[in-house]
Amino acid sequence: MTSLLIGWIFGRWTRPRKQDRKNAKTNTAASESYAKGLNFLLNDQSDKAIHTFTELVKVDPDTIEIHITLGNLFRSKGEVDRAIKIHQNLLARPNLTRPQRNMAITELANDYMKAGLHDRAEKLYREMTKLKDDDLLAYHRLLDLYIAEKSWYEACECAEVLYDRGEPDASVVLSQCHCEIAHSALASGNKRLARINLSKALEIDRNCVRAGLLFIELHLNSGDYTAARKLLQRLIKHNPEYMVLYIEPAKSIYLHGKEPQVYQHFLEHQYQKNPSNRLAIALLEHFTNNNQIEKAREFLEQTLKKSPSFDAFDFALRFLQAEPGQLSETWEGLSVFLKKMQSKKIEYTCSKCGYGSHAIQWNCPSCNSWSTMKTV
Repeated sequence: MTSLLIGWIFGRWTRPRKQDRKNAKTNTAASESYAKGLNFLLNDQSDKAIHTFTELVKVDPDTIEIHITLGNLFRSKGEVDRAIKIHQNLLARPNLTRPQRNMAITELANDYMKAGLHDRAEKLYREMTKLKDDDLLAYHRLLDLYIAEKSWYEACECAEVLYDRGEPDASVVLSQCHCEIAHSALASGNKRLARINLSKALEIDRNCVRAGLLFIELHLNSGDYTAARKLLQRLIKHNPEYMVLYIEPAKSIYLHGKEPQVYQHFLEHQYQKNPSNRLAIALLEHFTNNNQIEKAREFLEQTLKKSPSFDAFDFALRFLQAEPGQLSETWEGLSVFLKKMQSKKIEYTCSKCGYGSHAIQWNCPSCNSWSTMKTV
């Protein structure tokens, strides 16, 4: 934050000054104070920088940029009330140029966001969208605000503007916003609304895995297993890295059609291509559910030797419970322990910031990127 402030105020201050100075000494003193304040910022002494710029405002009260800088410094220090007061007073000036007014509106809106006053921030960002100079910035900020509030219809509106303008990653964000609406619609049983939004999501981002998975859920709820199977095959072909998310849909599709052998072949084929813990457990459960006990025993032994894991050991404990005398209370306690450890294990990481999670997060909680979580 400090480095951004330094770059911003340096660029502003080094532009030719419009005001004529009545006194050269005042000009020199202001320049020296400015340089002193910059030095404090460079040395991460923000408190001293605030004091210096506060004194500079007294010497040069007409300098808009210094007021903006001072307000931003207060905001970066968490003193949002003081930042709001400075930017509000600045905005109340009648002689601001249009760029200066836009600048003041932007910073005051940022203050409101930091303070959690989303309704006030929204009002200012909406005002900014009517200004040609900074409307893209305003739409970005509004989008962040609506995502934070989970106001998905409004988020779609902003994301669509950015998408139409060709903004980077806007297609991913817009498709995910439609997925959010579809997810809520499915939960409430509104299949028509879900279908409309999922179609829009795939139209915008053809490779949206989340939209594909939700569409499969929609097809399954409607009894259209043929469409669900076709879509699953497409997802596997184009986005194989999300294989762990395809296991449950595949199970529903194949077992509903009374095709346990097809489901088993699917699991075995995918495990051979790219072995994973989830696929191994799915295979073990399938073997036991279909009374293939010896095959389950052999595969479990191989799994524990080649790629031991919490899930595999937990399955082993549950599997051995079917044989009397094989387990004791100690084994049951170990199973509980393994389950607790499993809940803390990182299975997905964000490809942009490295955030780790044991569950899929379509919107990374750390960097707020969409569709960047990948399996470990």
